Amino acid sequence: MIPINNIYNGNCLEILKEINDESVDLVLTDPPYNIAAQTTPIWDTRYKDKIPRKIQFDAEWDKLDNEEFLEIMKLFIGEVFRILKPSGTFYCFTSDNYISYMRDIIISYGMIYRQTCVWIKSNPVPQVRKVKYMHATELFFFAHKQKGFDSFRWENGMRDNVFYHPIVSGHERLKDSDGKTAHPTQKPEWLFKELIKYSTNENDLVVDPFMGVGTACVCAKQLNRNYIGIEISQDYCKLAYNRLKERP
Repeated sequence: MIPINNIYNGNCLEILKEINDESVDLVLTDPPYNIAAQTTPIWDTRYKDKIPRKIQFDAEWDKLDNEEFLEIMKLFIGEVFRILKPSGTFYCFTSDNYISYMRDIIISYGMIYRQTCVWIKSNPVPQVRKVKYMHATELFFFAHKQKGFDSFRWENGMRDNVFYHPIVSGHERLKDSDGKTAHPTQKPEWLFKELIKYSTNENDLVVDPFMGVGTACVCAKQLNRNYIGIEISQDYCKLAYNRLKERP
């Protein structure tokens, strides 16, 4: 078992293998959405000189063949199933293009797909391409490993599966060394804290295999939970490490 309350730089499919069977209380993560594979370049023709400009979608790091992407997700969810305790919980953000496929994978492993949840953003990112509505919702699913061992903390209050909260901004939004946004899909601490509180107890172990800049780990630490974070980007790992060191 790798040491807890640490973050690890590398491929989660390899590092997850170092976590013991049925040792984790909660997996909370936000993996890539395979966005670039679903995006068609758009040409803006509204300039006075009549010369069309290509609006480039800069996410080549998140571009895979659909079958390859789903195979990676299947391997990933298999590791999640292995490391979760019978009472373990799994929250995973995903694109609306893939949530039905992810549900099928969850069920194929024998896990209990509880429900699809919705994060409604009160301040969605403007639609710079001006070809569709602003994307003001994000989906994530909620699953348990084994029926009859659920650990949902309903005593925190009955609530619906819709979460209203603005996207990260201000001091919470991390910047890189050039002062630019460090991570394009950084999740708000409020949202992750809500999910952790409803699905774990103090001293439980929270694992985020696609850690990004460490939001799940920071929230777990502040709520007196243990954590393991895994991230393939060295730059994001550095930001997460500094963030954890600075936060009580």
